[in-house]
Amino acid sequence: MKKIVILSSLAALVFAGTVEVTGIRQSNLNNGSENLKKIEYSQALPIPGQVKLYKKSYKTAPPMIPHKVGHMVPIKVGKNECLMCHMPLHAKKLGIPQMPEDHFVDNFDKDKKQDRVAGSRYFCTTCHAPQANVKLAVQNHFDRVRVLRKKIYGK
Repeated sequence: MKKIVILSSLAALVFAGTVEVTGIRQSNLNNGSENLKKIEYSQALPIPGQVKLYKKSYKTAPPMIPHKVGHMVPIKVGKNECLMCHMPLHAKKLGIPQMPEDHFVDNFDKDKKQDRVAGSRYFCTTCHAPQANVKLAVQNHFDRVRVLRKKIYGK
């Protein structure tokens, strides 16, 4: 009971703004982000289903979203516009990628298959990001495992 009172008091202080939340670097977590360049996304994307998909970085990477999502996010409980097109029945009719079967398996309920999207898969943008042809704000040195293996072992 004593721990609950202490933790709730600390949480109240944080939300009231009297305690500054910092990261490992011991400064405000937003420090240094004010001058970041704003990424501009193309507003002239083709119609969904007619866009060339980017190649995945690795085999099990979640596919990127090849169309605008501005009007679809944020995804909220009871409001997920992705489901209107990507549920298996609709996607087949539209000729677009459908959600895989594992999105209907509840990992928190003994891997039980459901008729609806599992709660752990409901918020699509947790894993899937819109693809955009933009200049990187930070240099990326990511290489696929196969490329790294070849560089290291010559295989």
